[in-house]
Amino acid sequence: MITVNEHIHALPTSFGALHVRVVGHGPVAVLWHSLFVDSRSWYRVEPALARQRTLVLLDGPSHGGSQPASRRFTLTDCAAAAGEVLDQLDVTTPVDWVGSAWGGHVGMVFAADQPRRTRSLVTLASPVHALTLAERRRIVPLVGLYRVVGPIRFLRAAVVDALLPPPCTPSCPKPRRW
Repeated sequence: MITVNEHIHALPTSFGALHVRVVGHGPVAVLWHSLFVDSRSWYRVEPALARQRTLVLLDGPSHGGSQPASRRFTLTDCAAAAGEVLDQLDVTTPVDWVGSAWGGHVGMVFAADQPRRTRSLVTLASPVHALTLAERRRIVPLVGLYRVVGPIRFLRAAVVDALLPPPCTPSCPKPRRW
């Protein structure tokens, strides 16, 4: 097993190298982020979790420090790549999976495809119903644009508008504009 404070910059998978960082001490927890962000999105909870868990923080394909994907990929591809990363880290015990949105969907597939490797699964903002056609029409173009121009101000606002519902009541806080 990798040492608890070692940083891994890239691990090869079947569709490209993924940026992986391992920190902490204890049973292994895999953390996979949402679309449009990377593993740095866990920075607020990382110190507390790392006191009790060995965290495997992955940047998904085409995100953060990971290589751009050379082909289209599926949730199944992502789950398989996570398994390949765990193999390379010599993780032989079942893992706790924590996934935010996209990462939750990858975790669901990972748990279904590799149940013996999954101890627990926590998903955040990962609905199990498919996107509606209207949601797809709003979100899919943003993904392509994000890959080309990155997180520029107007695009961040469009992503917030597309992914967050309108305020539920006048007393609900409005989404933060960067």
